[in-house]
Amino acid sequence: MALLVLGACVPDGLDGFFVLLQGSVADEAGAPVAGAQVTLANGDGEDLGEATSDSEGRWAFPVHGLATEGNRVEAEVRASGMEPGRAGWDVNLLSPEVVRLSAGPNETWEATPRVLAPARLAAEGGGRATGTLTDPLGYPAAGIPFVVQHGWDAGVGAANEASGVTGASGEFSFTVASAGLYTVYAAPTGGWAGTRFPVLATAEGNSSRATIAALQAPGETLITLTWASEVDLDLHVSGPETDAEAEASRFHIWTDNTIHPERLVDEDEYLAELVQAASTGPGPECIAVNRAPGAGELWISVADRANMSETESTTLAESGALLQWWNGEDIPRYAWVSPLEVATSWRAVEIDTRGGTVYAVEHYAVGLDPSDDGEF
Repeated sequence: MALLVLGACVPDGLDGFFVLLQGSVADEAGAPVAGAQVTLANGDGEDLGEATSDSEGRWAFPVHGLATEGNRVEAEVRASGMEPGRAGWDVNLLSPEVVRLSAGPNETWEATPRVLAPARLAAEGGGRATGTLTDPLGYPAAGIPFVVQHGWDAGVGAANEASGVTGASGEFSFTVASAGLYTVYAAPTGGWAGTRFPVLATAEGNSSRATIAALQAPGETLITLTWASEVDLDLHVSGPETDAEAEASRFHIWTDNTIHPERLVDEDEYLAELVQAASTGPGPECIAVNRAPGAGELWISVADRANMSETESTTLAESGALLQWWNGEDIPRYAWVSPLEVATSWRAVEIDTRGGTVYAVEHYAVGLDPSDDGEF
C-alpha cells in the first residue's frame, strides 16, 4: 500500500470514506506543465479546494464524502504564459485498491485512488483547429452540425464557443478566441447517435480525426479507435460471457480474435466482432458488441502491439489515440490517451453491463501479453 504525504492539502475532518483524485496537466505538445494551479469544484459549483502540479505535471487532492458513482468534479486550470483551461470528470469508483495518506506522524487515512484524464493547456492567444469526421468504417460523415465547448468533457449544456457543419469529405474547422482544449459535440440527427470528442485549438492550427456512429439498440455497444501517428495500434474489448455460455468467463475481441463465439456460422448471432481493422493511423478500428453480454464489466483498451516488450516506449503516449463509444446513452463518450504516460497498453474505461455506469480507470501498463483476457 502506497503512503503519500500530502501535508496542508488534506482538508480538516477527514475521518471517513474519501477519494484521492490524481490528475495531471500537459501543454499542447504533450509536455508536463509544472506549477499549474488547479481549482476544484463539485457538480453543484461548490468549492473543493486547490492543488498545484509538480515537476512532472501531476497533482493529487483528497475529497471526502463522495458516493461510489454519480459524482462530478470540475476544474479551472491556470499556468503562466498559457490560456486558462477547464476540465470535468465523472468520478465513479470501481477499484477496490486503497492508498494511505499522511499529513503527519499521527494523521493517516486510507483512500480510494481515482486517476483523471489530463487537463491540457495551450499558449496564450487565439486558437484554431481542423479535422475530419467519419463513420466507424472510415467513410466521410458530411453535413453534420456541431458546436464547440471549452474544456475536457464539457457538458452538453456548456456555452458554445464556435459552431459549424462538416463538409462533403467530413472536414470541419473552427476558430476560438482562446487556445486550449475543447469538446466538439454533434447532437443526434438523421439516424446518427451524435458524437463528442476532444480537440486542441492552437495558434498554428491543430488537426484531428474522430468518428460518429448510428443509433445503437438496447444492449448494443459500438467502440471506435482513431489515432494520429502511423504506428500499428490495436483496439481490445473484453467482457463477460452471456449467462447461457459456459465455455469461458470472458470474451476478448481484437485483431487476432475477430469474432465471438467462433463456433457460430450466422454472423447475426455474434455476441461481439471486430468490424473494422487498421494497421496504421488514423484508423479507425471498430468493435461491435451486438447484444447484451453477461453481468460484469466491459473493458475497453488499446495496445501498442509493436512495442509490447519495451519498458520505455513513448509511442502510445505520442499517438493521440482517441476512443469513442456509443451504448444507447443520450451523450456519446470518449477517452484520450495521456501524453504523459510511458506505457504500451492503456485500459481506458470499464462499463458496467448491468446499469451502464462508466468507470474511467485510466490504467497504463507495459509488457502485457495482448492475448491475455485477464489484462485486456
